[in-house]
Amino acid sequence: MMHSKPVNLLMQASSAVLLSKRQPKMRLKALSLQSEAFSAVRAEIGNLQGLVVSDELMLSSIIAGLTSAWYDVNDIGLSHVLGSQVLLSIWLKSQNYRLKYQQTFILGAYIYWFMIAAFVSGDPWSSFMYQEALQQAVRDLEMSHDPDDTNVPGELRKVFPHPLTGFSMQLYILIGKVGSLCRLQHSVVAPSDGIRGFIDEKVQSVESELLNIVLSRQSNFRDPQDPHTTVDEILKVGEAFRFAGLLQLYTAFPRLLEIQAQHSAMDDGWAHKGMYTSTQMEADGPSPIEGVMSMQKNWLRALAFHILQILEPVPATSGTRGYLGLPVLIAGSWLIDPVDMNCSDPDNKGNQFAIEHPRLPLLEGIPEKEYWREIVREGLRRHNDYVGLQQVSRILEILEEVWHLDDSGTTKCDCKQLWIFIHMLPNPLRLILHLVYSVLLNCCPQRKQYSRNLLD
Repeated sequence: MMHSKPVNLLMQASSAVLLSKRQPKMRLKALSLQSEAFSAVRAEIGNLQGLVVSDELMLSSIIAGLTSAWYDVNDIGLSHVLGSQVLLSIWLKSQNYRLKYQQTFILGAYIYWFMIAAFVSGDPWSSFMYQEALQQAVRDLEMSHDPDDTNVPGELRKVFPHPLTGFSMQLYILIGKVGSLCRLQHSVVAPSDGIRGFIDEKVQSVESELLNIVLSRQSNFRDPQDPHTTVDEILKVGEAFRFAGLLQLYTAFPRLLEIQAQHSAMDDGWAHKGMYTSTQMEADGPSPIEGVMSMQKNWLRALAFHILQILEPVPATSGTRGYLGLPVLIAGSWLIDPVDMNCSDPDNKGNQFAIEHPRLPLLEGIPEKEYWREIVREGLRRHNDYVGLQQVSRILEILEEVWHLDDSGTTKCDCKQLWIFIHMLPNPLRLILHLVYSVLLNCCPQRKQYSRNLLD
C-alpha cells in the first residue's frame, strides 16, 4: 500500500496536519502535501486501464474524503463523495464480490465515511437509494475479516474488529440511511401521497432493522490486539451508534413511537399511560413533529441519557474515542429540561419519562442534564487535547449553543432567532438542522416554514 504515491502523500499530509497544532509551521507543509496527493489521485484516475480500480486508488479516495476537514473544518469532503461512488462500484465488480482482509478494511472505511456524509452532503434521495444498493451489495459479498482465515471453513472463522465500523458494517449503513431519511423528511416541501408513503415505508424498515440487528456471537470475535481497545469497548460503541440512530429517527419521525404504542397497547404497554390509542390517532390524524407528546419527549431525553451511560465507561485512551462524535452530538442535543407533566397528570409526578418502549429497555441512572453536560464537555475537551482536530471542538461549540438556547428559553418563545443563528454558521454546521432542530423547535408552530427556507 505504501508504494502507492497518493496513499503515501495522504498519510504524510495527515501526519503533518496533526503535528500542526503544536508546530504551526507544519500547516503549510500539510496543505502542500494534500494538494500534491490530490493531483496524484486525479492522475491515477485519468490513467485507469479498463474497468479495474486498484485497492490503492480506492483507499486514497477514501482517505482524501475522510480527512478533508482535518485541514479545513468547513470542508467535509463533498467533492470526493460522488466520484468515490463510481470508483467503489467498479472496484467491487473487479473483485468479483469476494474481498480479502485488506479489501474488507477498505470497504469498512468507505461505509463509515459515507455514513457521516449522508447527514450533510448530496441529494438525500440519491444518497438513500445508493445506500439501499450498497446494503444489498454488502450482504452479497464474501468478506474476509481475519488475515489468517484463508483456508479456514466459514463457520470457524473469527472476526477482527474494523477500526471504524467495529463488528458490523450493516449497522453503519443503517445509520447513514437514517441521516438521508432525516434530510429527505425536511427537504420535501409538499410531498405527494406516493412520496410520503415511500418515506414512511423506508423509515419503518430502517427502524425495524435497527431494533433487530444482532452482532455476531462474541465467541467469534478476535481480540483487536490493541492494549488500549477491548472487544467490550467496541461492542459498547456499536450499541451507542445503534441507539443514536434510533434516537435521531424517532426525533425526526415521532409517529414511529405512536406505532410502537399501538403494537404494545394489547400488552398493557403505553396506551394506559397516556399515549394515543388507535381510535384517537384516527380521529386526530398524524401528529406533527411540533406536537410530539410530552411523555415521548421525556422518553427521548431518557434515551439520550442511556446512550451517554453506555459511552461513559469508555476510557479516554480507547481507540474507539476517535469516532464517537456523531452519537455524542445526537445524544448531547437532548440534554435539555424535561417537560413537566405533573399539571396534566398527577399520577406521573416524579417520573422522568413515564413510558416504556417495548423493544428498548433503558438503563436507570442520573437523569440530570447538568451532570451529563459536564461529562460530555470533559470528554470532548480531553479528546480535543489528545487529537487536536477542529471537528472535536466544533461539536462542543454546537452543543454549547444548543444548551444555551434551551436554557435561555429562546427556542420556546422565538424560534426565528435560532434559525438566524444557524443560518450564519458555516455550511457544514447545517448538520445541526438535521440532528437537533426538531428537539429545540418541536413546540414552535413556525418551525416547518423556517426549516424549508433554510434548506432550499
